[in-house]
Amino acid sequence: MPYPGTEYTTNDLEGNDLERKQIREGFSRYENWQDVPRELLVQERDALPLFDSQGFRFYLPAYMLFALEDYEGADMIPESIVHSLTLPDAGTELYEFVRERLVLFSEEQGKAVLHFLEYLERCHAEDFTDIIVGDWCSATPRRAIERWWNRFGNCPYKLRCKIIKI
Repeated sequence: MPYPGTEYTTNDLEGNDLERKQIREGFSRYENWQDVPRELLVQERDALPLFDSQGFRFYLPAYMLFALEDYEGADMIPESIVHSLTLPDAGTELYEFVRERLVLFSEEQGKAVLHFLEYLERCHAEDFTDIIVGDWCSATPRRAIERWWNRFGNCPYKLRCKIIKI
């Protein structure tokens, strides 16, 4: 996937939000997501919801690969990823925002994300608390898969190789 450009890194069109400005300045100097240092990913572990849809799709593999290679060192990044990949209930305020991001993933990218979520479910499910309170549900790998990513079926390839191609 080509670098989306500085203007598509975060979803702050006016450029007035200081947090988004910091994220944009930190990430926009990396036109290859593989060059993003882990220190920046940890520093901006909560940034995924603040990325523009193109920036989200471009930088998500950096977060995913870090979580795969150093799950403990990734701190709260796996939870942030799962939260960002979980489609909220239809009719909620965030439903369209998240859905507009998820529809941008190609078949190949979707399979890589599915396989990543399956890995988290298989190896780290205990780190994701499944809570349902009224209409609200917590984000878990299983819920993310059920609400969107299961449409991509099984991924027969090695995960690391597929993530690098995103």
